[in-house]
Amino acid sequence: MKLTIEELIENVKDELLCYENMEEPTQRWEDEFRSWVERNKDRNKDLVVEHGGVFFKIQDEEEIFEIANSYMDALDEGSVKQYWEKF
Repeated sequence: MKLTIEELIENVKDELLCYENMEEPTQRWEDEFRSWVERNKDRNKDLVVEHGGVFFKIQDEEEIFEIANSYMDALDEGSVKQYWEKF
């Protein structure tokens, strides 16, 4: 399953915003994700450049929840840098 980068961002943001006081961390995730995409466009197997657009491959919708939950864990643990290294 492929989602545009915008679709993935919106889906993950929706998940993160289910939690209280997550407006600022959600914006931070989006900014960091966009930077990650730019740095990894040609180097990550889950990023696909097709038809002039960039897509992110996921197995199923559960992966969206995992992305959001992993970020919440990284925030709690102070390991956001490691989150992006493993993303």
